[in-house]
Amino acid sequence: MKALPKILLALSALAAVSVAYPAKANLITNPGFETGTTGWMFTTPASLGVGAGAHSGGAFGNMPFAGAIIPVIAQSVATTAGATYTISFFVASAVSAQSNLRVSFGGTVFNHLFAFGNNGYTQLSFTATASGANTNLSFSVTSGVASFRLDDVSVEPAGVGVPDGGTTVTLLGCALLGLAGLRRKLSC
Repeated sequence: MKALPKILLALSALAAVSVAYPAKANLITNPGFETGTTGWMFTTPASLGVGAGAHSGGAFGNMPFAGAIIPVIAQSVATTAGATYTISFFVASAVSAQSNLRVSFGGTVFNHLFAFGNNGYTQLSFTATASGANTNLSFSVTSGVASFRLDDVSVEPAGVGVPDGGTTVTLLGCALLGLAGLRRKLSC
């Protein structure tokens, strides 16, 4: 029976590590623009920004104000029709007048109005339903005079538990504890 405490200690350590690093299910290709424009479509004057303006890493999507020309950054995301997703991203702005950032995911439109001034990065998120097997996610400036920086974009299934190591190890640990207790009871 001396092996049982060692097994329990090992399982506890595995469970702690697994819970600390849960699995992620981000469906976006190149969410932080770190591999350049891979996965993204840019409509001029939108461009890849590199350097100190990033939220994390060294790159970001740049949507500068250009008068009547609307900059757009977009990506087609593999989705399940009718499923709900959480869309999350970080955006910073340099706003000369009240300006609107428009985000579209399938048929859902999310608008955020930024006030005058330089705004550091803000995390915004919303939920939306996928329109098909591929759903278009797009970011654009629809009013005002602003330059926006976009970074760390995420699209994840909403309300669906993603199996992770923590859940698996915890269930396995409980099952082994039950078996060890049963074995001990039967051998006495």
